[in-house]
Amino acid sequence: MSKKKKSFLHADEQSDENIQKFKLSDAASFKKIIGFAKDYKGFILLGLGLMLASSLFSIASARLMGSLVEDGLLPRDLERSYWLAGFVIGVEVFSLGTMWLGRTLLSKYSSLTVLKIRESLFYHLQGLPISFYDRQPQGRVVTRVTHDVEGIEEFFTSSMGRVLNAAFMATMAMIAMLVTDFTLGLILVLSVVPALIFVYATRNHVRKINRNLSRTNSALNAKLSEFLSGMEVIRIYGLESWSRDQYNTYVDDYRNSHLKANTLYGWTRPLVALLCSTPIIGLVWFGGNKVLAGTMSVGLFVTFIRYCERFFNPIMTLAREVHMIQQAFTSAERLASFLEHEEEEATLGKDGLLKNELQGAIEFKDVFMAYNKEDFVLKGIDFQIRAGEKIGLVGTTGCGKTTTVSLLSRLYEFQKGDILFDGHSIRHFNRHALRDQIGFVSQDAIIFRGTWRQNLSTDLSVSDDVILKACEVTGLKKVMDLGSWGLESEIFDGGVNLSVGERQLLSLTRVLIKNPKILILDEATANIDPWFEKIIHEAVDKVMQGRTCLMIAHRLSTLDHCDRIFVFDQGKLIESGTQKELTAREGAFFRLHQAQKAKNPNEILIQ
Repeated sequence: MSKKKKSFLHADEQSDENIQKFKLSDAASFKKIIGFAKDYKGFILLGLGLMLASSLFSIASARLMGSLVEDGLLPRDLERSYWLAGFVIGVEVFSLGTMWLGRTLLSKYSSLTVLKIRESLFYHLQGLPISFYDRQPQGRVVTRVTHDVEGIEEFFTSSMGRVLNAAFMATMAMIAMLVTDFTLGLILVLSVVPALIFVYATRNHVRKINRNLSRTNSALNAKLSEFLSGMEVIRIYGLESWSRDQYNTYVDDYRNSHLKANTLYGWTRPLVALLCSTPIIGLVWFGGNKVLAGTMSVGLFVTFIRYCERFFNPIMTLAREVHMIQQAFTSAERLASFLEHEEEEATLGKDGLLKNELQGAIEFKDVFMAYNKEDFVLKGIDFQIRAGEKIGLVGTTGCGKTTTVSLLSRLYEFQKGDILFDGHSIRHFNRHALRDQIGFVSQDAIIFRGTWRQNLSTDLSVSDDVILKACEVTGLKKVMDLGSWGLESEIFDGGVNLSVGERQLLSLTRVLIKNPKILILDEATANIDPWFEKIIHEAVDKVMQGRTCLMIAHRLSTLDHCDRIFVFDQGKLIESGTQKELTAREGAFFRLHQAQKAKNPNEILIQ
C-alpha cells in the first residue's frame, strides 16, 4: 500500500482533501457575506427598499401602458392619451430615480463593507502566528486579500443589486399577472419553472467550477510569487526554460479551468434564455385567442406583454448572475476558512501582563519544542545567560540555533519546560512589550520601499538628530555620505539599490535606534566584502555594548568577543564554555574548527 506523500505546506482549502472540511452551503455562504455588512445594514436595507419601490413603479407603468392603449388610443381620445402617456413617462422616470438612488446607496455602503473586509483581513494577517506563514505559500495569502475579496466586491457592488432588483421585479410581475388574469398568469408563471429548475440543478456544478478556478488561481499566484522571489537564482543557474515550463503547467491548469467555466456558461445561458423566451409564444397563443374571442381587451393584452417583460427579463438576469453569485459564495467560503485560522493569541496562549524593563538575564529550563507537534527540534535545552553576557551559538545546519533565538521573541510556542527573563516566565510577559526590547539582525536584512528615515525608524517622535547620531556610531553615516544619500533619499523595494553591506549596516543602525536590552545577531557579516566587514564588525561591537547578545555564528572571527559559546547538535546543547575551553576539550567545537580550517585555512567557518 502506497504511503500518502507528506508536504510541509498546508493544502489549499479548496483542494480535494480539504473541501469537505471548509465548504459551506449556499445559505451559509450568503449569511457569511451579509454578515460582513452588518454595520451598514440600515443603509443597505434602505437602498433595497428604494429598489423594491422602483419595481412597484415599474409594474404600475406596465398597467398604465395597458390603460393608455385601452382607454386612450383605441377610442382615439387624444386628451386622455396625453394624460396617460404623461403618467407612464412620469412613473417610469420616478422608477428610474428610485432605482438610481437605491443602487447609489447600495453601491456606497457595499464599498464600505468591502473596505471593512479588506481591513479585517489585513488585521487578521497581522495577528496570525509566524508558524502560519511558514506553511502557506505567499501567493496563496495574496490571493485571499485580492482575488477572493474582488469576488465579494463584485457581488456587493454589482450582482447583489441586480439580483435583488430582478427578484423584486419578477415577484411583483408574477403577483400582478396572477391578480390581473389568474389563468393566463398561472400559465406564464408555470412556464418559467423549467428554467428555474435548470438554474437550481446546475448551481452545484457552477460552484464546483468556481472552486476549481479559485484553487488554480491561488496556485498560479503562489508559483509566480515563488519565481519572482527566486529570479536571481533562476538567472544565475540558467533555469529560465525550466521555470517557464513549470509556470506554464500552472497557467494551463488555470486556463483549462476557465475553458471549462466558459463552456458551461456558453450553453447554459442560451438555454435559459430560450426557456424564458418560449412562454411568450404561450402568451401570444392564449392571450391572442382571448382577444379574438372578446374575453380579453387589447389593453389588458398589452399589459400582459409588459408584465412578461418585467417577469422573464429578471429571470434571465438571475440566470446570468448565477455564476457571479456562486463565485461570491466560493470567495466567502475561502475567506471564512482563512479567517478561521487561529491567531497568535490562540496558538501562543493568553498574552501576559508583565511589561517590565528587561535587565537581560535569560534562562532555558529543560525546553522541548516541535513545529509540527511530532518531531522535537529542541530537546531538553538547559542554559543560563547573565545580563550583559555575549553568547555565540554554533552548530551544523538544522541543529536548533535559529529555533532557540526565535523562542526568545515568542514567535513560536514550546511544548515543555520554561524560558525565564530576569527570573520571570516568558509566558507572563506581554508579547509586544517583550519584542520591543529584543533587537534582531538577520543575515538577510528586510528593507522596505521608502526613505532612509522610514527604514531606520517608523517612530515619528524620534528626531533626525537621534537617527543621524546612531548612523555615526555604526558607520552608516560615512556610507551615506559616500553615496550622497540623505534621510529623505529613496530606497527601492527590498533595498535593491543598496549593496549587501549597506543593507546590513542599515539593519544594525535600526536596532541601535530601537535601543533593545537583548540583541540577537544571525551572522551579520555573512557574504560581506572585507571593507564592509570591518565597518560592520566595529558597528556590532558598539551595538553590543551594555546588552545581552546572542550571536548565531558561522565565522570564527565573530566569536572573538563572546564570553561563552554554546554548541548545538540535533536539537541538543552538547557543549558550552569559552572558545579557549572548548578548543582545549577537543570535542564537537574542536572538530568543527578543524574541519573548516582544513577546508579553508584563510577563512574558518562554523556551519
